[in-house]
Amino acid sequence: MTEQRRNHPRLPVTGTTFIELLSARAGENESAKMITCNTVDVSRNGLQVILSEELTVGAILQIGVDLPNAPGTLYLAGEVRWCLPSNDALHPWLAGFQILNAEDTDIKTWAAMIAIMGG
Repeated sequence: MTEQRRNHPRLPVTGTTFIELLSARAGENESAKMITCNTVDVSRNGLQVILSEELTVGAILQIGVDLPNAPGTLYLAGEVRWCLPSNDALHPWLAGFQILNAEDTDIKTWAAMIAIMGG
């Protein structure tokens, strides 16, 4: 998590983020398990969120991010790189995601938006 290991600068951007913890299975009545949280900062390759529950490090999850001035929700795939307790009673966890270059995601729009913001 040290700044020296980062390839791209982090930008302090707050945006609503949706994380799919469990996908809905085809043919079953169970719906997907989603949580809503907020970004703390973003970069070309990642984002940090503050949230209400602990995430499993190494999990690859679907993420939807509403950034300021973005044309709508950006859908991404990300790997949980770390998850640590925060000092916020309502949102007791901080997690860092590495954004994956996955097909059928908005990775190109994400990169363009981060570049416009100065990242």
